[in-house]
Amino acid sequence: MFGLAKRNNSVQFKGVLNTDVMEICEEDKNGIFNYDLLAELRRFDGKNISISIKEELPIEPKEE
Repeated sequence: MFGLAKRNNSVQFKGVLNTDVMEICEEDKNGIFNYDLLAELRRFDGKNISISIKEELPIEPKEE
């Protein structure tokens, strides 16, 4: 029997998704970095997971 303790294994990206090559492109003050999304997803192959995808969009302020 197991207790309520859990271990979380996660990965987080924030950048532009390119599904043609399955990459995420992140840009910050240190440069531009490309990550292999498919390789990261394969780390979770065969495991019980949850996936969340979020897009951030600017909101225009109300005109006075």
